[in-house]
Amino acid sequence: MISDKAIPHTAMSMDASNVIALLAVPGLFAVAIGAVLLRRAFSLRNPLPEEFAFAVAWVFLVGSLVWLGVYLSGSVLLGFGPPWNWLAAAHFATAGFGALTVTAFCCRAVSGSGALRALRILLLAHPATYLVTAAGIYGFRFCDELGSAGYGLIFLIQLAAFLCGRPHRMRRGACIMATVALLVPVLTVIPAMAWAWGRPILDIPEMIRYHGIVNAIGHVGLGLAAFAWGKPPSHSALPDKTNALPG
Repeated sequence: MISDKAIPHTAMSMDASNVIALLAVPGLFAVAIGAVLLRRAFSLRNPLPEEFAFAVAWVFLVGSLVWLGVYLSGSVLLGFGPPWNWLAAAHFATAGFGALTVTAFCCRAVSGSGALRALRILLLAHPATYLVTAAGIYGFRFCDELGSAGYGLIFLIQLAAFLCGRPHRMRRGACIMATVALLVPVLTVIPAMAWAWGRPILDIPEMIRYHGIVNAIGHVGLGLAAFAWGKPPSHSALPDKTNALPG
């Protein structure tokens, strides 16, 4: 196992009551937004997988806040103490909430039926691959390799489906921005796969910078900005109106 010294971090420990006070409001907000999006998904004329995925993604954000609380309190959860619980919080937010939300928006953006089917399959593959990866981190054999390969396949299929699926349901500039965002994880997954398969090309601090931070900004941040700009509408509608963005 990698020594904690390999990961730069600041030792900190807050009282549990202070942690709860700090994270209670964002936690309740995440639950409320997820509930609103879930209700909206059920209200559509034709309930669609991507609309439910918008709601499910917020579960990952709640999980991120739980791990962040564990880190801030200097506690241990499932055998992981600082700074590994901080990395878990970051993964829940980026690889969980962010990546799933981006894929759901990709479903809204494309008009090709084949591409739409492929992207909707990825909505199920995302949480499944996340769980496999988590099992690998926890120590289950072959899950690291399987999880990294799964993510590599997910991001390749997502990029191809978006480009070939006639993403004309959003403005051209936003489409170009989204394409760049979808290309980022195709590249950054390479060092993750190398690490999982026992042939690391970057050390842990470099993985944080060139895999984690680049994905958070380049894939999730840029991707959500692109879709917020392009406002691709849902493929279904509410009984009286169509909302371009979730919620």
